Amino acid sequence: MPNAESRSGWDRRRDQRLSEYEWVALDLFATRGFRAVTIDEIADAAGVSARTMFRYFPTKEDFLLAQPRRNNADFARRIRELPASDEPAIAVIDLLRTMYSQLPPDLDTLDLWRRAAVEAPDVSARARGERVQELMDAIADYCARSFGVDPELDARPKLIGGSVAGLELALIEMYGRSDNRPLELLDAAAPVIAQIR
Repeated sequence: MPNAESRSGWDRRRDQRLSEYEWVALDLFATRGFRAVTIDEIADAAGVSARTMFRYFPTKEDFLLAQPRRNNADFARRIRELPASDEPAIAVIDLLRTMYSQLPPDLDTLDLWRRAAVEAPDVSARARGERVQELMDAIADYCARSFGVDPELDARPKLIGGSVAGLELALIEMYGRSDNRPLELLDAAAPVIAQIR
């Protein structure tokens, strides 16, 4: 995946436009309800044709899934880039700790997404399921590489992958909704997950 510096100006402008379209859609969903809004109305509010909008977002669900999918891909990429470790669970938890301390989720964006998805529990469930599966697979692959094992023959990579992916999902679900702080939760969970060796 190219980094921001190597991407063309056209790619960056296109991504900016798509982000603007997403915000327009999420705002409409949060204000009027997911079921009440049409893609034609989103296109009109964004100042583009419905045909243009359908090219990038073929369904309304795609507006809700776009941001979570980008976040999933970014996190999975970061996991794949980790150097092998004798303690891969701790390495992934340290990566989570770094991400939450240096680049915490934007509460305004998360709140808008949650309000936009209220009438679309099936899409919310799909976003969560995709997140857990993608992160579990990336973590399991990383753990298998670190342990030097075949994940089909050794259960540890998948156990660690599922545990850490579940922990990360819990962090996102609680983020901004409770007094629990992500770093405190990570510190509490790390010793338990690290015991899977």
